Amino acid sequence: MSSKEMRKSLMRRYVVFRVKAIEFLDLIALRNSLRDPQLASSKVPLPSFPPLRPPIFVSDSVRTVVLSWFCLFIDKSKDGLNVIDLWSAVFPQHATRAQAAWKRMEPAWGTLRDFRNRAGFHADSPLRFFGARHKLRLHGAKVELAIKEFEQLFKFFLKAEGKELPELEGALDSLLDDLEKEHSGATFQREQFKAYLLIPDTRGNSATKKR
Repeated sequence: MSSKEMRKSLMRRYVVFRVKAIEFLDLIALRNSLRDPQLASSKVPLPSFPPLRPPIFVSDSVRTVVLSWFCLFIDKSKDGLNVIDLWSAVFPQHATRAQAAWKRMEPAWGTLRDFRNRAGFHADSPLRFFGARHKLRLHGAKVELAIKEFEQLFKFFLKAEGKELPELEGALDSLLDDLEKEHSGATFQREQFKAYLLIPDTRGNSATKKR
């Protein structure tokens, strides 16, 4: 594979990561709102829950999704996005920063992986299921630090994209073109990708064209 094709493949993987990462931030915001309703009271009213399921309990349900989603990002196996290495490849000038952040996240990885595999995206035997949840409580501080580390790193790269990744918009264009060829009759609304912060909002009304 040529260097050009390798870069194209990297950028397309990066587009997938970016969509899921913004959704991850949405989930974190929802969880925080449930933990502290005052955070959301000025914007969107919280839904009503049964008396035995107050918002703080529901926030724990959302946490299960947040932690399992987080594992997808940092998992270095073939089923994960391996975003640390992806960031290092897409932004080679910041590879040291990404790898250093991983060292600070890594202590929580074993706990997170067990939780995802046994009680998050999967359900193991009862003893292992509840054992993984117990282990999460025991190492909760490490897990929260890892998530905060990831959030900070993601926001750093999100800001860096504007100056250091001008090819992102072109990569998205190319991907959408190929998707429309692959799925005959499908039309992908390019404008919608602004919601994922993938397109600079510099076109005004002219940005409504379809891709």
